[in-house]
Amino acid sequence: MRKQRSRTPVVRPRRLKGIGGVWQLTAVDVATRTAVVQLIVGDKTAAVAAAFLDHLRRALRQHGIGLDGVLTDNGPEFTGKAFTTRAAELGLTHHRIPPRSPNHNSVCERFHGTVLDEFYRPQFHRGRVDDVRLLDRSLQAWLVDYNTARPNHGAYMAGRTPLEVKKHLKKRLRKTAA
Repeated sequence: MRKQRSRTPVVRPRRLKGIGGVWQLTAVDVATRTAVVQLIVGDKTAAVAAAFLDHLRRALRQHGIGLDGVLTDNGPEFTGKAFTTRAAELGLTHHRIPPRSPNHNSVCERFHGTVLDEFYRPQFHRGRVDDVRLLDRSLQAWLVDYNTARPNHGAYMAGRTPLEVKKHLKKRLRKTAA
């Protein structure tokens, strides 16, 4: 599969009582819409974002997707030395969207709306969440369903799952290579 660029912003889902701020690092492959998320507790630093790049590469590799670049906003976690250095070490092209322009990162922003509506709101409606590991386990289970079973109904996805789009793209690449 061709290497793809992922879009990577940060969203803060909730402050958990007794835990504090919980942040979600998100990446969405622009070609297949495969999503990768990681919850972090505490400060969202450039070092944390740099570690997410390694997590992202491993996760995308498990889906059979390569990574050649990332598109981020201009948050300090993405402009800091640890992140930019790690991106360069991994050979990734790092593009940043213009300030106050979330529409330039619409693929990720759309995913954030979906994860909010389909995971976080129901999760927090069921009751108090005070264990981030449990929250993350539930989120990762939801994400497997999102990437493999949940149809996406935008014009590009046309009712397909990210897994179906990936298979379609691989088939198309094989035909053009032959």
